[in-house]
Amino acid sequence: MIIKCPECGNQVSSRAPVCPTCGVEIAGKIKQCSNCGAFYFIDEQHCPSCRNGKTQTVTQNVKQKPMGQGTATAEKPAKKSRISRPILLTAFFIAIASFATLWYFYNDAQSDKEQDDYIYAVQSSDPEILKSYLLRYPDAPEAHRDTIESHLLKIQKGDEDWTNALLSNSRSMLKKYLDENPESAHRQEALNKIDSLDWIAAQKSNDAEQVKAYAEQHPDGKYIDEATILLSKIMSTMVQESEQNMVMSIFREFFQSVNDRDEERLTATTELVMNNFLGKENATSNDVLTFIRKIYKDDITNMVWRINRESYSIQKTEVAENEYEYDVTFLAQQDCDRSGEISISKYRVEAKVSNEGKISEFNLIPIKGD
Repeated sequence: MIIKCPECGNQVSSRAPVCPTCGVEIAGKIKQCSNCGAFYFIDEQHCPSCRNGKTQTVTQNVKQKPMGQGTATAEKPAKKSRISRPILLTAFFIAIASFATLWYFYNDAQSDKEQDDYIYAVQSSDPEILKSYLLRYPDAPEAHRDTIESHLLKIQKGDEDWTNALLSNSRSMLKKYLDENPESAHRQEALNKIDSLDWIAAQKSNDAEQVKAYAEQHPDGKYIDEATILLSKIMSTMVQESEQNMVMSIFREFFQSVNDRDEERLTATTELVMNNFLGKENATSNDVLTFIRKIYKDDITNMVWRINRESYSIQKTEVAENEYEYDVTFLAQQDCDRSGEISISKYRVEAKVSNEGKISEFNLIPIKGD
């Protein structure tokens, strides 16, 4: 049966050895008033509620004597078991100490959590994380809040700087932003933008050195494959030093042969059939020999052709896979000795050299007034 503890008033089973709340003994130590129904200790003669002496025992406490031994005697009063005041005081102070200990550990745990969240926020570049910390810990140490607020302002300023750099579409502005904000959340986006700007500049220049510079600066760039293809294309039409030397050597041999009137060496520098020679299409070696014989008139005792090496302009064109022809222009001067009288004529040479390294076109344009 569930009853009220006579000591503390809390509910307890009548079979419980002791009250779980106050610790007083229950089973076999209480009785019920037949007048008011209240429960009180069996060693009390009167009900403390109504002062009635009649009771109804809850637990069998009287043993009947065997037949013939007379009437049953009254219940032997049982000694009431109560917790003494010192014990109660001790229990009270233990409870206070336990609560203080729990409160200490709770505060310590909260302090540790604040410290962990503070470190996480300091290392973050997300303004929402910093704002969350400030809202959750209004009573955090002043130094922590000051640091977080300063960090938040720096990030917000960085976002403004990023917007300005992005809208500027300027490589220098983007680079400056990265230098000033190395840990920015926009770092990769800024690098991608610089990559794009550098590629546009290199592609527009169509210059091998600029394309090479792009490839070196952005080895993992978005446009590295396109840069490789473009560089290969530029290099295929770019006159290498060895090619330039080959072209200049051909014309040096051509004019030296003219100076020496060496017809065999002269025809060795030209194609058997030239696309154009001094205005004649499909010219042959005979046309070349006719030229040299024609310019040596009877009154000419000596002739010297000189080439202006600084005036060379060579353009390279791919005519087939790994086959090229070269458009060449340069200035040449003819000095003729006519019986001791020197005459000078100047020309602009416009010619082509085939993939086989021989002259396939040749024209002389007189330069007058010089």
